[in-house]
Amino acid sequence: MSNTARRVELHFSVNFHVRSPLATSQFKMATETMAVASPRPWQGIRDAKKAEQAARIPVKWRLNEFPPADTIDEVAVAFCKCAAVGHQLCNNLTEIMFLDAIEDAKKLDLYFKDTGKTVGPLHGLPMTFKECFHVEGYDYCNGYISKTFKPSKSRTYVIQLVKAAGAVVIAKTNVPQTMLVVEADNNVFGQTKNLVVHHLTCGGSSGGEGSDMGFRGSVIGVGTDVGGSVRIPAVANGVYGYRPTCGLLPFYGYAAPGYTGVNTGIPATLGPLAQSVRDLTLFTRVPVVGVIYSSGLTPHPPIRRALREAVAKLKAAGFEVKKFVPPTLTSIREVTAELFTLDGLSYQKNTLKEADEPPVQSVLDIGFWNMPRKSQEETWLLNTRRLGFCKLMLDRWQDAQIDVVLCPVGPHTPVLPGQWDNDTYTVAWNAVDYPSMVIPFTTADPALDPKDANFVGLSKIDATNEAQYEVYPIFFLDAKIDPFLDGPELLAGAPAGLQIVAPKWGDEQLLADVELIDHALNGKPAGEATFSSGIPKL
Repeated sequence: MSNTARRVELHFSVNFHVRSPLATSQFKMATETMAVASPRPWQGIRDAKKAEQAARIPVKWRLNEFPPADTIDEVAVAFCKCAAVGHQLCNNLTEIMFLDAIEDAKKLDLYFKDTGKTVGPLHGLPMTFKECFHVEGYDYCNGYISKTFKPSKSRTYVIQLVKAAGAVVIAKTNVPQTMLVVEADNNVFGQTKNLVVHHLTCGGSSGGEGSDMGFRGSVIGVGTDVGGSVRIPAVANGVYGYRPTCGLLPFYGYAAPGYTGVNTGIPATLGPLAQSVRDLTLFTRVPVVGVIYSSGLTPHPPIRRALREAVAKLKAAGFEVKKFVPPTLTSIREVTAELFTLDGLSYQKNTLKEADEPPVQSVLDIGFWNMPRKSQEETWLLNTRRLGFCKLMLDRWQDAQIDVVLCPVGPHTPVLPGQWDNDTYTVAWNAVDYPSMVIPFTTADPALDPKDANFVGLSKIDATNEAQYEVYPIFFLDAKIDPFLDGPELLAGAPAGLQIVAPKWGDEQLLADVELIDHALNGKPAGEATFSSGIPKL
């Protein structure tokens, strides 16, 4: 017996003490492996250990192959099963559309397979709707016996919108007779039960939605609210519910519970129910993104590519993206430079003079050192110009009807020490006092970001900036850096992040929008979302 086989035998005897049938079979398998294995002894030990490990998993538990990633078809089936179980326990569904939903899901899978793209921001999202919404081919009885077996011939507008965005509608949910009761009970479908405590009310009038959502029968459910009809079922079943301002979500074409155009005098509104605020946000709002590709200072090729790739990803994720033309940011920067040097940098110069200390080169290069002191009248004029830019930025923003702006952080990636001497794309937002945030996105790559041989500068500053990407003066380079490297090679791997900006006082909304944008660009989850946190398995 070889030394390797002897070590294996010793291993089994130590671990099993008494030679069991299992140990015997494993030992035989291991030693047989030795006979044909490579002469390197560690391989035989490895194979024996793997054989022992595998033998400890019961045969019926072993996977023949790893399961593939979930398809939309499988997601739809899983949620349909979950909704079916919830309905049998709580009686919360009215029109069941499982078979149609699964067919829709298969079409979405085929579309993604053929194009590599999603249909929209709700691609594959399982949804349910309150009974009062029309889906062609299904009843809309609203709990009235007289209206049963009269299928809709059209589709409520909001359902048209969500299906166009890729949602999969799997069912409609129960309501109270007359739609005026904080309940979900009628002579057609009966009483819906509370998901959390069966003998308590499920709330209403969107009670079926609340019960179904509590059971996670769908990702987002849509109800209506005229006096608490979304919020009460939400609290009764321990989920999130949102009553938006009337008109935020379209009501057109729903099956009204009374005479058309005649309601209680209090306007009703659509509202979603979900398992998280993230899911409510997903349904109600996708930010409109304005993009600044360049504004008086042309970004280097890596930044230009980052913007193009970000726009493509945002569009693929269903964001509305449009070009935004602000007041020229370089013009704003000129004013800020004057405002930074109102006293001609007298304090800094005097402090250096006390010890005969010279300014370092980067301080000289930034362009502020020789700016003169401003008079009081000049200061007033500069502040007036800054306020003028504030008004102009607001006008452009409102005309564009955008929520946030996507733009460069700088005209280039990080460069050599002392070479970042232009803050146009950041200081402009300080001047107008707009909150902004930076997110990482990609990195410079010489293969993807070649020099632009046809570049023509917009100005002397623009040409100088682009020249930084062409070649670096050798005297700026560390001795450890190859002096023959040109710009693209020297900057290879440098982070190419992006900046997202919101209007003044829009800080909270900026944080919320950046979560969504970051998820689209970098794949990082935006908070806890039901849809991304797991699929029910039955």
